[in-house]
Amino acid sequence: MIDTLHPGPTAFVLAGGGAKGSFEVGALQYLVGVEGITPDIITAASAGALAATVLAQARTLPEFVQRVQEIEDVILAMTRTEQVFGQQAWLRALQGTSLGSSIAYLLTEGTRPPFPLSDATTLSGATGVTKRAHRKSQRQRQRRVFRLVAGAAFRLPRVRRRLRHSGNSALNLDPLAQALQQGGPSGIRPIDPSLIKRTGLQLRLAVTALRAGVLRYVTEDGTIVEDDACTPAPGAAGGPVELVDGAVASASVPLVFPPHPMADDDYVDGGVLQIIPVRPAVLLGATRIFAVAAIPLALARDERNYAGAPAAQIGLRAMGVIGMAHRQLENLSVELPPGTTLTTIDPVVDVVGLFEIEPGLLRINKDYGWLRAADILAGGDAAIVADTVAETHLLVESRLAAWKLEEGLWAQTRPDGSTAGTQALVRELKSHIREVVDHRKQLGFPVPEGCTAWWSEYEIHSGECPAHLLAGPGAGL
Repeated sequence: MIDTLHPGPTAFVLAGGGAKGSFEVGALQYLVGVEGITPDIITAASAGALAATVLAQARTLPEFVQRVQEIEDVILAMTRTEQVFGQQAWLRALQGTSLGSSIAYLLTEGTRPPFPLSDATTLSGATGVTKRAHRKSQRQRQRRVFRLVAGAAFRLPRVRRRLRHSGNSALNLDPLAQALQQGGPSGIRPIDPSLIKRTGLQLRLAVTALRAGVLRYVTEDGTIVEDDACTPAPGAAGGPVELVDGAVASASVPLVFPPHPMADDDYVDGGVLQIIPVRPAVLLGATRIFAVAAIPLALARDERNYAGAPAAQIGLRAMGVIGMAHRQLENLSVELPPGTTLTTIDPVVDVVGLFEIEPGLLRINKDYGWLRAADILAGGDAAIVADTVAETHLLVESRLAAWKLEEGLWAQTRPDGSTAGTQALVRELKSHIREVVDHRKQLGFPVPEGCTAWWSEYEIHSGECPAHLLAGPGAGL
């Protein structure tokens, strides 16, 4: 347990990362629900800004616990893309074509990191390819490109016309904005700005002004302030603006979502400049800062063949994943005043894509955030803590491998000989997961409620469980 006797304000810094923010949900559940830590200051960017806007409605510990649960609902709602994201007109014109489907894939599953390599994932087809397989893959890509162009050719005039009016992005955040303002079928509860404006908590949502070319922040009362986190932007640029507009602007990833107009400027994702906004927390006087990242600070090697990859995948890796990882390190290197502490809770295993659509993977990532926060805040023997941290990463990789294998089982509506080996591997992984959790308990480390499901049940998958698998994977464990 971390010492709660501290002078000065406490700040939560919530980073950007799209659906990777599910890691932050778990970390917040531990910080608030287990440690009982509540913030006086919240600074955030991108997906973290959406979470921060929900959280900033609270003032007491019970209220914070409730709002953290609502943040989980917001993140999980992102898997229902049709209820949260709107397609721009040019992309809607490609519906039903192979090209339209490929673009949708690139935006969702195409952003998913490679599964960690293990014996199980090797057998499930998650390894690299041989030279022969590579040549076959190249031929398949060439044929696919031809089909994409041929299938969309008759719609190109219509697409070209619509590109003139909506070609600044592929998707829009209109459904999400409406849900945050009024509620909706996605299960997202509306934001109450009057609760956020109350005294007792300072909020800063990072936004990037395209016209002015500067970083700014939206505050708890809707004022837009400069990068010193305090001085209102001059004239009409200072707002005030609606807080939902500030959150949506902060989450407007360039090219994916259109710029969001506010006051006298057009704004995009604050993560363009500050993906982990520690600096405004320091400027506002925080003396105890918890920075929760969503993207690993150190990137694992990605063995995919980028020389023959689509341009979008190359751009995502170079300017997206690599660029964001390095920007995070820069943001965390801010100089701290004497007596100020910075605790960074970061993932090491990269679990989900930026726009992940599989709720099972989001659940694994959320549980990872919980465990990671518990490990980082743990005291005691350094060697034991280090071993526990290593086991946490292996546990997450085992759950990912199990999910990957189970996906293959979900595709088999009837049992056959080929699934017996896969089911045996799943049981082996579940047994390992249980051993790690039991060892963690023996050492006195906390575990989240409901963790028995990690080995006694299948992970969450789209569609109904096939009848021959209903007994579950954990029988006898």
